[in-house]
Amino acid sequence: MKYILTLGCLLIGLGSTAQEFGQRKGFRGVVKKQDKSIELNEVEVSSALAKTTYAAATRQITVLTAKQIQELPVNNINELLDYMGSVDMRQRGPLDVQGDLGVRGGTFDQTLVLVNGVRMNNPQTGHHNMNLPVPLQMIERIEVIQGGATNAHGIGAMTGVVNIVLKTAPMKFNAGYALTTGEHGLLNSSFYLGKKIGKWGVQLGQQSQKTAGYIPNTDFESSKLFVNLEREFKLGREKGHVSIFYAENQKAFGAQNYYSTTFPDQFEATSTRIFGLKLDESIGLNTDLRFNMNLVTGTDRFELYRETAGLGGFDASSIAYDKLSTGRYYRAADGDTAASWYSGPNFHQTLVFNQNIVATHRWNVVHQSSIGYNLRYDEIHSNVLGGDFGDVYLVPGWEGYTMDKGASTADFSFFAEHKYSRERFQATAGAMLNYREGPTGDSSYFFAPSLDVLYRLTKDASLYATANRSMRYPTYTDLYYNRGGAQGSINLRPESAWNYELGYKQKSGQVYNSGALFHRRSKDLIDWVSYAGDPIAYASNITSLALTGIEGGMQYNASKRKALLRNATIQAAFMRGVTPEVDFSSLYALDYLQAKINARATQRLGLGFFLNYSITLQDRMGTYMSSGGDEVKYDPFALVDFKFYYAPAGGIFKRQFPFQAFVNINNALDASYYDRGNVIQPGRWVSTGLEFRFR
Repeated sequence: MKYILTLGCLLIGLGSTAQEFGQRKGFRGVVKKQDKSIELNEVEVSSALAKTTYAAATRQITVLTAKQIQELPVNNINELLDYMGSVDMRQRGPLDVQGDLGVRGGTFDQTLVLVNGVRMNNPQTGHHNMNLPVPLQMIERIEVIQGGATNAHGIGAMTGVVNIVLKTAPMKFNAGYALTTGEHGLLNSSFYLGKKIGKWGVQLGQQSQKTAGYIPNTDFESSKLFVNLEREFKLGREKGHVSIFYAENQKAFGAQNYYSTTFPDQFEATSTRIFGLKLDESIGLNTDLRFNMNLVTGTDRFELYRETAGLGGFDASSIAYDKLSTGRYYRAADGDTAASWYSGPNFHQTLVFNQNIVATHRWNVVHQSSIGYNLRYDEIHSNVLGGDFGDVYLVPGWEGYTMDKGASTADFSFFAEHKYSRERFQATAGAMLNYREGPTGDSSYFFAPSLDVLYRLTKDASLYATANRSMRYPTYTDLYYNRGGAQGSINLRPESAWNYELGYKQKSGQVYNSGALFHRRSKDLIDWVSYAGDPIAYASNITSLALTGIEGGMQYNASKRKALLRNATIQAAFMRGVTPEVDFSSLYALDYLQAKINARATQRLGLGFFLNYSITLQDRMGTYMSSGGDEVKYDPFALVDFKFYYAPAGGIFKRQFPFQAFVNINNALDASYYDRGNVIQPGRWVSTGLEFRFR
């Protein structure tokens, strides 16, 4: 902790915004030469019920644009979020195998994930919230809203929101292709194309990844697809934008020690599919309407004893089990036999229907009102989770297996917000009321009010304060799971928190500064806990937690294209929690990051060569039980990453096609570290590749 604080003080003068891909005179096909870059203060963010900008938001918000993404040594969204200061991306494996996303010390179930307005939080378990069907090349920007946002986004937004905004179709044909290869059999490829055809815009993106794994049973394969049709319309005084899209994500991976060290040789395969409709409409000059409706389906096959063959070139014969005619599982490599109670994989199938409507009216320059409604229905069919659901489903492709259990819930959320703005002062009051019909026939209400104020000290500097209440309900895993050393509880209550924040924002020349002091008082926290001498992990409303922290950052972007230091950034977050003394070990809720610092910069080397370098420091609270039964503290660690790339100003083939050839070195110092107990993360990983775009 001490060396992290020291280095944080030394680095606190740095900051960043990034260039677009190959941003130099002559490049076409990425950003039109006549277009001006958008100032951060002008970026639209989703921190309130109504549309607002970064400058007017009464929250700490981190924005990462497509231009910045192209400079970082990443292949997917999970790796990308690791570079954001208040984000805790607890990865169980590299790439986007599986990551538990938390914000401001929250758990993976307490952060709401949105993709173009679609709620991606999985009702089965928050471990699947990051099963995102989004190719990296299709992302326009990522917003991280730090702090509770239930008043604007509904249930699940207890400690923060991650909103992934996708690109819209360009007027002219635009396409791109990227390929990365590297150690451990890494292969990542993706393509993107988009064009407006008549009044319709068409987009298609695809990304595939695979690796043999950095240690046995960490092999991985995935595929993502996104298709979008959109058009702008005008009907009298009404004008707007409508989009219809389909997306899917399929992946399979060796899950060594992911959920238990008692049964280390695990395997999992998941899929996610989205069908969505989105409408943004302006009625006259003063009224806006937003509507989206979507259906999200998911499947999950979890093998406590792996029986699936190796992926990405990995030979799984020394790990995989075979099912005998007796029903028992046997591994020929060492003669091991699965536990007698194990009868095969867990199968889960989920369905979520969302409908969301928000209307905003500007009465005059002083007053603005918004109202909204959200309907969410979800259900699960499983051979493990739920009660007697009345129907029995066959498992496709798995003869003899059925899903005879299930559950469903329905939530009806009502929103209201009023904003008052006069000269330098701005105040916003809002609330959400949710009615829930639970999986056991129970029903309940939850009320989440909020109050935000902002005062502009100057044109480019402001102070703000906010107070709000937030919450989330237990997942089906929390309620029903009872296998392999884990036991859920149908009696779990929803967890909730009061959030308080005081913050500051300033723009000075090419530098953006921001900082905040925050406090969160949580009640009835849902966690999985274990007790000394008992191998079972229990889902429980453990206790209260009072978390206090400070976070901030500075961003710098060179005003001249030929500057040697193109951009630089630093983001830091420090927090400390107070909870009553307990006699158990927490698996998630008390294992928060008490300190995180990320500093990065991009250097122009000349002759078309650039270097992006980054250092990330983390210090985590909490402990975990080793495979030998000893309690182990999380050690702080430092990760250093590099991306060395060549992006010629004139492009290639004398056609000014934007082009980039690169070498990525992740964890360059070969640090040994754990994001999650007993799941060792990769050491140094070198990869190389190229990316080009054309129109």
